[in-house]
Parts: sequence; C-alpha cells; structure tokens
Amino acid sequence: MDQEIPVGMLAQLLGGKLSDPAAAETIVGGVQPLDKAGPKDLAFLWDPKYREAALQSQAGVVISQEALPGAKAPVLVVADAQGAMLTLLGEVYRQRHPDPEPGVHPQASVDPSAELGEGVSVGAGAVVDAGAKLGAGTRVMPLAYVGRGVTTGERCVIHPHATVLDHCVLGNRVIVWSGAVVGKDGFGYLQREGRHIRIPQIGGVRLDDFVEVGAMTTVARGALEDTVLEVGVKLDDHCHVAHGSHLGENVMLIGYSRMGGSATIGRDTYMLQDSAVGQGRTVGKNSIIGSAAKVLYKDVPEGGKVMDIASGAVGHVRAKRIQLCLQKLPELRTQVRKLEKQVAALREQD
Repeated sequence: MDQEIPVGMLAQLLGGKLSDPAAAETIVGGVQPLDKAGPKDLAFLWDPKYREAALQSQAGVVISQEALPGAKAPVLVVADAQGAMLTLLGEVYRQRHPDPEPGVHPQASVDPSAELGEGVSVGAGAVVDAGAKLGAGTRVMPLAYVGRGVTTGERCVIHPHATVLDHCVLGNRVIVWSGAVVGKDGFGYLQREGRHIRIPQIGGVRLDDFVEVGAMTTVARGALEDTVLEVGVKLDDHCHVAHGSHLGENVMLIGYSRMGGSATIGRDTYMLQDSAVGQGRTVGKNSIIGSAAKVLYKDVPEGGKVMDIASGAVGHVRAKRIQLCLQKLPELRTQVRKLEKQVAALREQD
C-alpha cells in the first residue's frame, strides 16, 4: 500500500469497529506482518495461531475478526479479515491501475467491421481485426492483438503483447496476460510421403467467465472441436493447454504445467508446477497432480492425488512408502551384499 489513510476512514471502508475511537486519526500507509509492523503500518490477523504476535504488535492498527483485550495496538474488528484484506488491496490496485478512457487511441488499428461495446478502450499500437466483437468495458491494452471474428464478453482485459487469434470466444471478465497466445493452431500432423503435413485446425477456443491466462502461456485450438476452459479456470505463467482439451470449472494450473491433446481435467483440480497430463488422459475432479508428476499412461480417478517418482506419477500413499524406502537404500544394499556372499558360500559347500 502506498497511500496514507486515516484509521477511521479505513474502518468505514472495511465496515469494522475500532477498539479505541481515539485511534481514528492515526495515519497508516503500509501493510506489514504483525511482527514487523510499525506505528505507520497496518497488519492483519486472519489465523488464530498468530494471536500472541497480534497482541505484541507495534502496528498503527491490527485488523482482526475478534477483539484483542490487552493488545498494544488499536484493533479494527471486522467480520472477515481475509475479505477485508481483499477489499483493501483491491482498492489500492484500482487506484494504481485506473481504467483507461473509453475509445480508440489514434495509433491503434480497428477494422471498420469490428463492433466495440460501450466503454471499450483500445490502446496505442493495438490491433482489432475484422469482425471482432468486444463486450462493454473491455480493455485492449497497447500493442495487444485481437483477431478476426473474436468475441469477448464484458470487462475483459487483453494485456500488452497478448494475442487472441481468430474466432476465439471469451466470456465476461476474462484476463489474458502479456505474451500469452490464445487460439494458436494445435500441434497436429500426418505423415504422407515421408513428410509431416499439417492438419488444418478449424476448431476454436472458448474461455468462459473469469478465466485468467498467464504470461507466456498458450491455449491451442482443436482440429475439429473447441478447446474449452470453463468458468474460473486459472492458468499461471508458462503453461500449455493443448488442442481439444477440456478444463472443468476452477481448475488451476501452476507454472510450467502442460498437457497433450484432448486431455480432460475435472473441476476443482490442481496441477502443480512442472506437472503434465498426457494425450487423451482424463483426470477426475477434485484431484491434485503434484509437482513434476506425469500422468502419461493411466487416468486419475476423482479425488486422486499423484506425486512424482523418477519413473512417473504414482499414488501419493505409495509415493510416501517409496520415499521412506529410498532413505534405507544404503543399508539394504549392504544387507543384500552380505546375503549374496552367504548364498555363494552355501553353493560352494554343495
């Protein structure tokens, strides 16, 4: 937070009640952890295990869901400390990133056949191609590209140097970050007469409401069917969603996660960093694919948890057993050598 605000105004913004009304005039301008906050900072207590740190905090104000009798700092009691944090940071973010003025920058290129909804803004150097339809309040930032026949819902954001290629469909409040490419052709080829011949990819990409595509991430279109990301899917940076894949609601891909074509990822599943799902594989809903795990040869059932063991992904219980065994390998190796010598000696006696 880089803006000073009186604690009393903060209480009004967050709908909270101050333990000490006299603290309403205190000015705070930063957010710090409980143990590092000073008189000009505010701090949050959203986990009861840090209650003692909150009592000792030197913050200008501590925001908490409960009263803290004996606290050294004034306490602002709110109904939901995490919600209060989101409200406060959201307000600061909006002030740092104000909406641009609606309209088309003189240095932008918008095809005459494109349709721009109310309040749409197109920044300098951006391109909106023929037949595109941009929903109300959508922002195409400088140097972004929106392709032929693309359709967006309301209040989408296409960040600088992001690319949304032809005939993709975006829902409401979709965010595409810088360097991302949505709608590139899927990686499909046939071998004919000793050469790789590209299969024309005539499917599309559909990003439903509240989908977010991270920087340098790619979402490829299918050959015949659409690649679909349902409501609330979040893709981190450097991820890859392959042609014809289907990601259910609220799926989250962490950095470097990727998949082969026509993969299906069930809703509320997490793919942790550097994980992968092979071509045509299915991962059931509410699953977790651990860091570096590879789901290549076997589908994952609903609620499955897989972890990486050098040879690939295995169930998390078996993975833990393998890890425990690995710690005992030196001793096991010594025992095996002794047994080999004993067996050899017995054979000599025969």
